Amino acid sequence: MEKEIAIAIVGGTGSLGSALALRLARPGIRVIIGSRDREKARTVVESLKKSLESGTLEGKVNREAVKEAEFAVIAVPYEGHATMVTELKGQLAGKTVIDAVVPLRKGRPFVPPAGSALLEAQEILGGEAPVVGALHNISAVDLQQPNAPLGDVLVCGDSDAAKQRVMEIIHRIGARTFDAGPAANCYVVEGLTGVMIYLNRKYKSKHASVKVTGIGE
Repeated sequence: MEKEIAIAIVGGTGSLGSALALRLARPGIRVIIGSRDREKARTVVESLKKSLESGTLEGKVNREAVKEAEFAVIAVPYEGHATMVTELKGQLAGKTVIDAVVPLRKGRPFVPPAGSALLEAQEILGGEAPVVGALHNISAVDLQQPNAPLGDVLVCGDSDAAKQRVMEIIHRIGARTFDAGPAANCYVVEGLTGVMIYLNRKYKSKHASVKVTGIGE
């Protein structure tokens, strides 16, 4: 029997976090939605379960969610990113951290002082946990639909082993992944989200994503 995987989503009550929770739960992954507010997490879980045919969803406060998981997805708005990672530093030790945060101001990307959200998290954690950047450019609308095709996911990080584990998880939700290099490359991937936002507005869509061609075809 395949080992159960548990993933905590910090910021799981937001649009990306809740949509990702649905996708992850369907292939049998135990998903724990984290929030500062326990009741809010449980309320979101009950709402999501109405559209979930199979899988396990739970709602807990962030610290409890991370403690019980092997992987922790950070999906909070950038404004709360550093504070959240700092607050959870002890609980994140030894986990594989998936940072999906994009530095945005009014929908426009910018480069934070650390160089990227990923580098910021890596700096805060100080080697206590490998940090992998992924899922920045995926449409939350498409994630919510179980059969909707997903764009490709560019994965960055300094640990090849951690990147491989994260890519295996992402394959289970139906997306292709590409190793996009070290953590230093992640500012480019994070910034592409601003382009996706602009394209959606310009062309009145909610499905803009990244597609890699010329590799593995």
